[in-house]
Amino acid sequence: MKNSEVKALRKAFNSVKERQSLNVPVDFSDKKKRLILARELCIGNEELLLKTIEKLKKNGMKVHLAKDKTDAANIILKELQQENLIVKSKSNVTKEIEITKILEKNGLTVVETDIGDRILQLLKANPSHPTGPVAHLSAKEIAKELSKYYKIEIKDDPAEIVKIVREDVISNISKAKAGITGANAITAEEGSIVMTHNEGNIYEVMRKEKHIVVTSIDKIYPDIESAINMLKILCFNATGATIPSFVEIISGVSKTADVEKKFIKGVHTPSEITVVLVDNRRSDIAKNGAKELLYCVGCGNCLLFCPMYNTIGNEFARGSNLGGKGVAYYSLYNNEKDEKLEFCLTCGKCKENCPLRLDIPALIKKIRSTGLSSEVYYFLKSHTLWLYYQALLRLDIQDE
Repeated sequence: MKNSEVKALRKAFNSVKERQSLNVPVDFSDKKKRLILARELCIGNEELLLKTIEKLKKNGMKVHLAKDKTDAANIILKELQQENLIVKSKSNVTKEIEITKILEKNGLTVVETDIGDRILQLLKANPSHPTGPVAHLSAKEIAKELSKYYKIEIKDDPAEIVKIVREDVISNISKAKAGITGANAITAEEGSIVMTHNEGNIYEVMRKEKHIVVTSIDKIYPDIESAINMLKILCFNATGATIPSFVEIISGVSKTADVEKKFIKGVHTPSEITVVLVDNRRSDIAKNGAKELLYCVGCGNCLLFCPMYNTIGNEFARGSNLGGKGVAYYSLYNNEKDEKLEFCLTCGKCKENCPLRLDIPALIKKIRSTGLSSEVYYFLKSHTLWLYYQALLRLDIQDE
Protein backbone atom coordinates (compact mmCIF):
# COMPACT_ATOMS: atom_id res chain seq x y z
CA MET A 1 0.00 0.00 0.00
CA LYS A 2 1.28 3.48 -0.89
CA ASN A 3 2.25 5.84 1.92
CA SER A 4 -0.50 8.25 0.85
CA GLU A 5 -3.04 5.44 1.29
CA VAL A 6 -1.67 4.55 4.74
CA LYS A 7 -1.99 8.19 5.82
CA ALA A 8 -5.58 8.32 4.53
CA LEU A 9 -6.28 5.08 6.40
CA ARG A 10 -4.92 6.51 9.65
CA LYS A 11 -7.02 9.64 9.22
CA ALA A 12 -10.18 7.57 8.70
CA PHE A 13 -9.35 5.32 11.68
CA ASN A 14 -8.77 8.33 13.94
CA SER A 15 -12.20 9.74 13.06
CA VAL A 16 -13.80 6.45 14.15
CA LYS A 17 -11.83 6.47 17.41
CA GLU A 18 -13.01 10.01 18.13
CA ARG A 19 -16.66 9.00 17.64
CA GLN A 20 -16.15 5.93 19.81
CA SER A 21 -14.87 8.12 22.66
CA LEU A 22 -18.09 10.15 22.51
CA ASN A 23 -20.62 7.32 22.13
CA VAL A 24 -19.70 4.50 24.51
CA PRO A 25 -22.88 2.32 24.75
CA VAL A 26 -24.68 1.84 28.05
CA ASP A 27 -23.70 -1.44 29.79
CA PHE A 28 -21.17 -2.15 27.04
CA SER A 29 -19.29 -4.78 29.05
CA ASP A 30 -22.55 -6.68 29.65
CA LYS A 31 -23.38 -6.53 25.95
CA LYS A 32 -19.98 -8.01 25.09
CA LYS A 33 -20.46 -10.82 27.62
CA ARG A 34 -23.81 -11.67 26.02
CA LEU A 35 -22.16 -11.72 22.60
CA ILE A 36 -19.44 -14.11 23.79
CA LEU A 37 -22.06 -16.50 25.22
CA ALA A 38 -24.01 -16.44 21.93
CA ARG A 39 -20.90 -17.18 19.87
CA GLU A 40 -19.82 -19.99 22.21
CA LEU A 41 -23.24 -21.59 21.83
CA CYS A 42 -23.52 -21.34 18.05
CA ILE A 43 -20.08 -21.82 16.50
CA GLY A 44 -19.52 -25.46 15.58
CA ASN A 45 -23.03 -26.38 16.76
CA GLU A 46 -24.22 -28.64 13.93
CA GLU A 47 -27.53 -29.41 15.62
CA LEU A 48 -28.38 -25.70 15.88
CA LEU A 49 -27.34 -25.15 12.25
CA LEU A 50 -29.74 -27.87 11.06
CA LYS A 51 -32.51 -26.44 13.25
CA THR A 52 -31.93 -23.02 11.69
CA ILE A 53 -32.06 -24.40 8.16
CA GLU A 54 -35.36 -26.15 8.87
CA LYS A 55 -36.81 -22.97 10.35
CA LEU A 56 -35.76 -20.93 7.29
CA LYS A 57 -37.43 -23.49 5.02
CA LYS A 58 -40.56 -23.47 7.15
CA ASN A 59 -40.69 -19.71 6.61
CA GLY A 60 -40.86 -20.30 2.85
CA MET A 61 -37.23 -19.74 1.87
CA LYS A 62 -35.05 -21.98 -0.25
CA VAL A 63 -31.90 -22.97 1.62
CA HIS A 64 -28.64 -24.39 0.28
CA LEU A 65 -25.69 -25.52 2.37
CA ALA A 66 -22.57 -24.93 0.24
CA LYS A 67 -19.54 -27.04 1.06
CA ASP A 68 -16.99 -24.72 -0.54
CA LYS A 69 -16.50 -21.78 -2.93
CA THR A 70 -17.16 -23.85 -6.05
CA ASP A 71 -20.32 -25.34 -4.60
CA ALA A 72 -21.60 -21.89 -3.59
CA ALA A 73 -20.84 -20.43 -7.04
CA ASN A 74 -22.66 -23.25 -8.82
CA ILE A 75 -25.73 -22.83 -6.61
CA ILE A 76 -25.86 -19.08 -7.22
CA LEU A 77 -25.33 -19.44 -10.97
CA LYS A 78 -28.20 -21.94 -11.17
CA GLU A 79 -30.47 -19.55 -9.25
CA LEU A 80 -29.60 -16.74 -11.69
CA GLN A 81 -30.01 -18.66 -14.95
CA GLN A 82 -32.58 -16.25 -16.39
CA GLU A 83 -30.86 -13.04 -15.27
CA ASN A 84 -28.26 -10.78 -16.89
CA LEU A 85 -28.01 -7.83 -14.46
CA ILE A 86 -27.39 -8.43 -10.76
CA VAL A 87 -27.26 -5.77 -8.05
CA LYS A 88 -25.57 -6.67 -4.81
CA SER A 89 -24.71 -5.17 -1.44
CA LYS A 90 -21.46 -5.26 0.50
CA SER A 91 -20.67 -8.72 1.82
CA ASN A 92 -17.37 -10.16 3.00
CA VAL A 93 -18.59 -13.70 2.32
CA THR A 94 -19.29 -12.89 -1.35
CA LYS A 95 -15.78 -11.41 -1.55
CA GLU A 96 -14.41 -14.60 0.02
CA ILE A 97 -16.02 -16.81 -2.62
CA GLU A 98 -15.25 -14.25 -5.39
CA ILE A 99 -18.80 -14.42 -6.65
CA THR A 100 -18.67 -11.15 -8.60
CA LYS A 101 -15.71 -12.37 -10.63
CA ILE A 102 -17.39 -15.74 -11.27
CA LEU A 103 -20.71 -14.21 -12.33
CA GLU A 104 -18.95 -11.81 -14.69
CA LYS A 105 -16.98 -14.69 -16.22
CA ASN A 106 -20.34 -16.31 -16.96
CA GLY A 107 -21.61 -13.25 -18.81
CA LEU A 108 -23.61 -11.55 -16.06
CA THR A 109 -23.24 -7.87 -15.18
CA VAL A 110 -22.79 -7.30 -11.44
CA VAL A 111 -23.16 -3.84 -9.88
CA GLU A 112 -22.07 -3.19 -6.31
CA THR A 113 -24.59 -0.87 -4.64
CA ASP A 114 -22.62 0.12 -1.56
CA ILE A 115 -20.88 3.42 -2.43
CA GLY A 116 -17.48 2.24 -1.18
CA ASP A 117 -17.68 -1.13 -2.89
CA ARG A 118 -18.88 0.45 -6.15
CA ILE A 119 -15.84 2.75 -6.04
CA LEU A 120 -13.57 -0.25 -5.44
CA GLN A 121 -15.24 -2.10 -8.30
CA LEU A 122 -14.75 0.79 -10.74
CA LEU A 123 -11.18 1.48 -9.61
CA LYS A 124 -10.34 -2.27 -9.52
CA ALA A 125 -8.89 -1.71 -6.04
CA ASN A 126 -8.71 -3.87 -2.91
CA PRO A 127 -10.62 -3.10 0.33
CA SER A 128 -8.81 -1.77 3.39
CA HIS A 129 -11.41 -2.45 6.11
CA PRO A 130 -14.38 -4.84 6.36
CA THR A 131 -16.88 -2.01 6.96
CA GLY A 132 -14.94 0.92 5.41
CA PRO A 133 -13.52 -0.54 2.20
CA VAL A 134 -12.20 2.74 0.70
CA ALA A 135 -10.83 4.22 3.93
CA HIS A 136 -7.32 4.17 2.39
CA LEU A 137 -8.25 6.26 -0.66
CA SER A 138 -8.37 10.06 -0.57
CA ALA A 139 -11.20 12.01 -2.21
CA LYS A 140 -8.62 13.45 -4.62
CA GLU A 141 -7.50 10.02 -5.80
CA ILE A 142 -11.06 8.71 -6.08
CA ALA A 143 -12.22 11.76 -8.05
CA LYS A 144 -9.31 11.46 -10.46
CA GLU A 145 -10.04 7.81 -11.30
CA LEU A 146 -13.83 8.21 -11.43
CA SER A 147 -13.46 11.17 -13.82
CA LYS A 148 -11.75 8.79 -16.24
CA TYR A 149 -14.48 6.15 -15.87
CA TYR A 150 -17.51 8.45 -16.17
CA LYS A 151 -15.75 10.75 -18.67
CA ILE A 152 -16.75 13.87 -16.77
CA GLU A 153 -14.83 16.19 -14.46
CA ILE A 154 -15.49 15.24 -10.82
CA LYS A 155 -14.29 17.48 -7.99
CA ASP A 156 -12.41 15.97 -5.07
CA ASP A 157 -15.37 16.69 -2.80
CA PRO A 158 -16.80 13.66 -0.91
CA ALA A 159 -20.39 14.89 -1.37
CA GLU A 160 -19.99 15.21 -5.16
CA ILE A 161 -18.30 11.81 -5.41
CA VAL A 162 -21.15 10.17 -3.49
CA LYS A 163 -23.74 11.98 -5.66
CA ILE A 164 -22.19 10.72 -8.92
CA VAL A 165 -21.77 7.13 -7.73
CA ARG A 166 -25.25 7.12 -6.17
CA GLU A 167 -26.86 8.10 -9.49
CA ASP A 168 -25.01 5.24 -11.19
CA VAL A 169 -26.13 2.77 -8.49
CA ILE A 170 -29.79 3.88 -8.54
CA SER A 171 -29.94 3.60 -12.31
CA ASN A 172 -28.76 -0.02 -12.18
CA ILE A 173 -31.01 -0.95 -9.25
CA SER A 174 -34.07 0.21 -11.22
CA LYS A 175 -33.21 -2.16 -14.12
CA ALA A 176 -32.33 -5.31 -12.14
CA LYS A 177 -34.71 -8.14 -11.23
CA ALA A 178 -32.33 -10.02 -8.94
CA GLY A 179 -30.35 -8.90 -5.92
CA ILE A 180 -27.63 -10.48 -3.79
CA THR A 181 -26.99 -9.47 -0.19
CA GLY A 182 -25.02 -10.86 2.68
CA ALA A 183 -26.39 -11.21 6.21
CA ASN A 184 -25.06 -10.17 9.59
CA ALA A 185 -27.01 -12.89 11.36
CA ILE A 186 -29.37 -15.81 10.81
CA THR A 187 -31.48 -16.60 13.87
CA ALA A 188 -32.26 -20.14 14.93
CA GLU A 189 -35.41 -19.48 16.97
CA GLU A 190 -37.25 -17.37 14.39
CA GLY A 191 -35.59 -18.46 11.14
CA SER A 192 -34.91 -14.81 10.36
CA ILE A 193 -32.26 -13.02 8.30
CA VAL A 194 -30.84 -9.92 9.99
CA MET A 195 -28.98 -7.27 7.98
CA THR A 196 -27.69 -3.84 8.89
CA HIS A 197 -26.67 -0.87 6.77
CA ASN A 198 -26.40 2.90 6.75
CA GLU A 199 -26.84 3.74 3.07
CA GLY A 200 -30.28 2.26 2.44
CA ASN A 201 -29.04 0.23 -0.54
CA ILE A 202 -29.74 -3.16 1.05
CA TYR A 203 -33.40 -2.19 1.36
CA GLU A 204 -33.49 -1.60 -2.40
CA VAL A 205 -31.49 -4.71 -3.34
CA MET A 206 -33.53 -7.12 -1.21
CA ARG A 207 -36.78 -5.89 -2.79
CA LYS A 208 -35.97 -7.28 -6.22
CA GLU A 209 -38.17 -10.13 -7.48
CA LYS A 210 -35.44 -12.61 -6.57
CA HIS A 211 -33.39 -12.08 -3.41
CA ILE A 212 -30.34 -14.28 -2.82
CA VAL A 213 -28.73 -14.13 0.62
CA VAL A 214 -25.13 -15.36 0.69
CA THR A 215 -23.67 -15.78 4.15
CA SER A 216 -21.68 -18.29 6.19
CA ILE A 217 -22.49 -20.92 8.78
CA ASP A 218 -20.73 -18.93 11.50
CA LYS A 219 -23.41 -16.20 11.27
CA ILE A 220 -25.95 -18.28 13.23
CA TYR A 221 -27.34 -16.70 16.44
CA PRO A 222 -29.80 -18.15 18.96
CA ASP A 223 -32.49 -15.50 18.45
CA ILE A 224 -33.22 -11.97 17.26
CA GLU A 225 -32.37 -10.44 20.64
CA SER A 226 -28.82 -11.84 20.54
CA ALA A 227 -28.45 -10.75 16.91
CA ILE A 228 -29.49 -7.17 17.72
CA ASN A 229 -27.06 -7.13 20.64
CA MET A 230 -24.30 -8.13 18.22
CA LEU A 231 -25.32 -5.36 15.78
CA LYS A 232 -24.96 -2.70 18.48
CA ILE A 233 -21.41 -3.86 19.22
CA LEU A 234 -20.59 -4.20 15.54
CA CYS A 235 -21.86 -0.71 14.73
CA PHE A 236 -20.03 0.97 17.62
CA ASN A 237 -16.71 -0.70 16.83
CA ALA A 238 -17.01 -0.18 13.07
CA THR A 239 -18.23 3.42 12.95
CA GLY A 240 -18.40 4.85 16.46
CA ALA A 241 -22.21 5.12 16.25
CA THR A 242 -24.55 3.43 18.74
CA ILE A 243 -26.88 1.88 16.15
CA PRO A 244 -26.87 1.74 12.33
CA SER A 245 -29.38 3.71 10.27
CA PHE A 246 -31.21 0.57 9.12
CA VAL A 247 -31.77 -2.91 10.52
CA GLU A 248 -33.65 -5.30 8.22
CA ILE A 249 -35.23 -8.48 9.61
CA ILE A 250 -36.60 -10.86 6.99
CA SER A 251 -38.63 -13.86 8.07
CA GLY A 252 -40.10 -14.93 4.75
CA VAL A 253 -41.27 -13.79 1.34
CA SER A 254 -43.95 -11.11 0.95
CA LYS A 255 -47.45 -12.39 1.73
CA THR A 256 -50.89 -11.33 2.85
CA ALA A 257 -53.67 -12.87 4.94
CA ASP A 258 -56.19 -10.11 4.31
CA VAL A 259 -58.74 -12.35 2.60
CA GLU A 260 -60.25 -14.99 4.89
CA LYS A 261 -56.96 -15.00 6.82
CA LYS A 262 -55.41 -17.29 4.22
CA PHE A 263 -51.76 -16.61 3.39
CA ILE A 264 -51.12 -15.67 -0.25
CA LYS A 265 -47.42 -15.38 -1.10
CA GLY A 266 -45.71 -13.03 -3.51
CA VAL A 267 -47.95 -9.99 -3.07
CA HIS A 268 -45.01 -7.65 -3.46
CA THR A 269 -41.28 -8.27 -3.86
CA PRO A 270 -39.40 -10.34 -3.10
CA SER A 271 -41.48 -13.29 -4.24
CA GLU A 272 -38.52 -15.64 -3.90
CA ILE A 273 -35.76 -15.76 -1.26
CA THR A 274 -32.81 -18.13 -1.49
CA VAL A 275 -30.32 -18.50 1.35
CA VAL A 276 -26.85 -19.89 0.59
CA LEU A 277 -25.01 -20.89 3.76
CA VAL A 278 -21.30 -21.25 2.99
CA ASP A 279 -19.11 -23.62 4.99
CA ASN A 280 -15.81 -23.31 3.09
CA ARG A 281 -13.70 -25.13 5.72
CA ARG A 282 -15.34 -23.44 8.71
CA SER A 283 -16.50 -26.79 10.09
CA ASP A 284 -12.94 -28.13 9.86
CA ILE A 285 -11.50 -25.04 11.55
CA ALA A 286 -14.07 -25.30 14.37
CA LYS A 287 -13.13 -28.96 14.96
CA ASN A 288 -9.36 -28.47 14.79
CA GLY A 289 -8.59 -26.19 17.72
CA ALA A 290 -9.36 -22.77 16.22
CA LYS A 291 -13.08 -22.47 16.94
CA GLU A 292 -12.65 -19.03 18.52
CA LEU A 293 -11.40 -17.62 15.21
CA LEU A 294 -14.96 -18.00 13.91
CA TYR A 295 -16.42 -15.95 16.78
CA CYS A 296 -15.31 -12.78 14.96
CA VAL A 297 -18.20 -10.48 13.92
CA GLY A 298 -16.12 -8.51 11.40
CA CYS A 299 -16.27 -5.13 13.13
CA GLY A 300 -12.66 -4.34 12.20
CA ASN A 301 -11.87 -2.67 15.54
CA CYS A 302 -8.67 -4.70 15.72
CA LEU A 303 -7.38 -2.91 12.62
CA LEU A 304 -7.91 0.53 14.15
CA PHE A 305 -5.35 -0.29 16.82
CA CYS A 306 -2.95 -2.68 15.02
CA PRO A 307 0.49 -0.97 14.77
CA MET A 308 1.51 -2.99 11.71
CA TYR A 309 -1.77 -2.41 9.88
CA ASN A 310 -1.51 1.31 10.59
CA THR A 311 1.94 1.22 8.99
CA ILE A 312 1.50 -0.95 5.89
CA GLY A 313 -2.29 -1.19 5.53
CA ASN A 314 -3.74 -4.11 3.62
CA GLU A 315 -0.32 -5.48 2.80
CA PHE A 316 -1.08 -7.20 6.11
CA ALA A 317 -4.26 -8.77 4.78
CA ARG A 318 -5.80 -11.76 3.09
CA GLY A 319 -8.90 -11.23 0.94
CA SER A 320 -11.89 -9.96 2.87
CA ASN A 321 -10.37 -11.21 6.16
CA LEU A 322 -8.04 -8.37 7.04
CA GLY A 323 -5.14 -8.15 9.47
CA GLY A 324 -3.86 -10.91 11.74
CA LYS A 325 -7.20 -12.70 11.87
CA GLY A 326 -7.26 -13.02 8.08
CA VAL A 327 -3.68 -14.23 7.90
CA ALA A 328 -4.36 -16.85 10.59
CA TYR A 329 -7.55 -17.92 8.83
CA TYR A 330 -5.75 -18.19 5.48
CA SER A 331 -3.03 -20.36 7.03
CA LEU A 332 -5.53 -22.72 8.64
CA TYR A 333 -7.71 -22.81 5.54
CA ASN A 334 -4.81 -23.78 3.28
CA ASN A 335 -3.01 -25.86 5.91
CA GLU A 336 0.24 -23.98 5.28
CA LYS A 337 2.09 -21.03 6.77
CA ASP A 338 1.15 -17.75 5.12
CA GLU A 339 4.25 -15.66 4.40
CA LYS A 340 2.40 -12.68 5.90
CA LEU A 341 2.60 -14.29 9.34
CA GLU A 342 5.94 -12.52 9.68
CA PHE A 343 4.20 -9.14 9.90
CA CYS A 344 2.39 -9.79 13.21
CA LEU A 345 4.13 -8.07 16.16
CA THR A 346 2.16 -10.21 18.67
CA CYS A 347 1.71 -7.00 20.67
CA GLY A 348 -1.82 -7.93 21.75
CA LYS A 349 -3.48 -4.67 20.65
CA CYS A 350 -6.03 -6.62 18.58
CA LYS A 351 -7.05 -8.79 21.54
CA GLU A 352 -7.24 -5.76 23.83
CA ASN A 353 -9.65 -3.99 21.46
CA CYS A 354 -11.69 -6.99 20.32
CA PRO A 355 -15.23 -7.20 21.78
CA LEU A 356 -14.77 -10.97 22.00
CA ARG A 357 -11.19 -10.78 23.33
CA LEU A 358 -10.00 -13.09 20.56
CA ASP A 359 -6.36 -14.02 21.17
CA ILE A 360 -5.16 -13.79 17.58
CA PRO A 361 -1.49 -13.25 18.61
CA ALA A 362 -1.47 -16.56 20.51
CA LEU A 363 -2.99 -18.33 17.50
CA ILE A 364 -0.44 -16.78 15.15
CA LYS A 365 2.39 -17.85 17.45
CA LYS A 366 0.99 -21.38 17.42
CA ILE A 367 0.74 -21.46 13.62
CA ARG A 368 4.12 -19.97 12.79
CA SER A 369 6.35 -21.49 15.48
CA THR A 370 8.07 -24.83 15.72
CA GLY A 371 9.84 -23.84 18.93
CA LEU A 372 11.33 -20.96 20.88
CA SER A 373 14.03 -20.18 18.30
CA SER A 374 11.39 -19.96 15.56
CA GLU A 375 9.25 -17.51 17.54
CA VAL A 376 12.29 -15.38 18.42
CA TYR A 377 13.06 -15.20 14.68
CA TYR A 378 9.51 -14.07 13.86
CA PHE A 379 9.51 -11.58 16.74
CA LEU A 380 12.73 -9.95 15.61
CA LYS A 381 11.77 -9.96 11.93
CA SER A 382 8.31 -8.46 12.51
CA HIS A 383 9.66 -5.65 14.69
CA THR A 384 12.46 -4.94 12.23
CA LEU A 385 9.95 -4.73 9.37
CA TRP A 386 7.71 -2.44 11.40
CA LEU A 387 10.58 -0.07 12.24
CA TYR A 388 11.67 -0.04 8.59
CA TYR A 389 8.21 0.82 7.25
CA GLN A 390 7.68 3.39 10.02
CA ALA A 391 10.93 5.10 8.93
CA LEU A 392 9.78 5.16 5.29
CA LEU A 393 6.46 6.65 6.31
CA ARG A 394 8.13 9.38 8.40
CA LEU A 395 10.48 10.27 5.55
CA ASP A 396 7.54 10.56 3.16
CA ILE A 397 5.73 12.90 5.58
CA GLN A 398 8.85 15.08 5.89
CA ASP A 399 9.20 15.34 2.10
CA GLU A 400 5.68 16.79 1.70
